[in-house]
Amino acid sequence: MKRIILYTLLFLFAGSVVSMAQNKRLVSREALDSLMSPKLISGGNEILRFETLMQDFGVIYEDGAPLTVDYPFVNTTAKPVRITRITTNCGCTTTEIEDSLISPGEKGVISICFNPRRRSGTVDTNTFIYTSLSEKEPVAKLTLLGNVIDNDEWNHLPCRMGALKLKRKEVIFEPVKAGTMPQQRIPCANVGTKPLRLSSRMLPAFATLSTEPCEMAPGEEGDIVITIKGDMLPSNAPRSFNVVVDGVEGRISDRTLKVKLE
Repeated sequence: MKRIILYTLLFLFAGSVVSMAQNKRLVSREALDSLMSPKLISGGNEILRFETLMQDFGVIYEDGAPLTVDYPFVNTTAKPVRITRITTNCGCTTTEIEDSLISPGEKGVISICFNPRRRSGTVDTNTFIYTSLSEKEPVAKLTLLGNVIDNDEWNHLPCRMGALKLKRKEVIFEPVKAGTMPQQRIPCANVGTKPLRLSSRMLPAFATLSTEPCEMAPGEEGDIVITIKGDMLPSNAPRSFNVVVDGVEGRISDRTLKVKLE
């Protein structure tokens, strides 16, 4: 399988045409639309057949690393096909291409790299693939969807454990009496791209850790809930202990909460 790796100019030409059209009215609206969303060639999927034309990367953080999404395809014709040009309607994406000549029946991959920096909000961008059999009309439109979370949205959660942001990493309990089960909550949010289900395997018998909701979807806020069981609290219980949070990436020291008992 060939991985396509050719850096494209990302529609800078279209941007300059838009500017000219706005200032001098040189280009019609129809012409601009055809540049930003060109009409596909008829039967394009019989030239390069993609496994999927649309992918959704979910939710990512604005200061996260660039994300690469692959679009596998196969040359379904009886002759070699060369990918001659790739354009996109957003400067937030780049495409790479290594060897653009695809033999009959050969598989390949178009890799689209999305940079979330300064791109907070909904993502809906298209990439157009041109070949030696379709110089003027693209054979395919590859759509990339998703949502980028603004950094400022989580400023109220200054602490971090991998994809989890938290209000704090320490909780303090007032004196715990027998027959009571006091709780302390830590507001948190999943700022990653995958659901988070948190737990802790190294807790004293008198303490529990849970989350509400029990599984946090990407972009969702919730609470870490630490509960002390008063009936199980020994008289010689430590005045403080550490809670290592499982379910997030990072060193143990980065995944540790401090619990204090007054």
